[in-house]
Amino acid sequence: MSFVKHHWFGILSGLVVFVFMCVFVLVLLSPRQDAQNRGFIPCTRELADRLLNCGEDRKISCLFGAILRNTWCDMRVIGRGLADWTQGRQSAPWSNYLFVPEAVRDETFDTEAAAEYLKNNPAPAAEMQKLQKLNEELENEIITEEVPEDEKPQ
Repeated sequence: MSFVKHHWFGILSGLVVFVFMCVFVLVLLSPRQDAQNRGFIPCTRELADRLLNCGEDRKISCLFGAILRNTWCDMRVIGRGLADWTQGRQSAPWSNYLFVPEAVRDETFDTEAAAEYLKNNPAPAAEMQKLQKLNEELENEIITEEVPEDEKPQ
């Protein structure tokens, strides 16, 4: 018990740092875009809105408050995953924030125009392979022309 009395501050601050590092790593590993807005994505959007609303003066209290609210939101997502797992609503405690994301469909992207472009223009990778092959053939022709007739292999 005397160890806890002498080192309580170090234990407490180490625990806090450990928890925040775990949250940081989980947010870092989670998907950034998802069609269903799952995981930490709503928290991040809320953070962006709060930071934009801090205004031009960018008071440190506003910025610090927005970051604290975002961290609390991230911790709630983790806690919700743990609660859903214990109640049997999901297969693992991390299933609500570590998942395979669904692709977000871009409304401004015109798939018909892209298909038309690819139909009229060759694929860049295939074109590069074709140019590389032509370059090799040209180098072989130059090498055979530079070798004198008496040194050519027979």
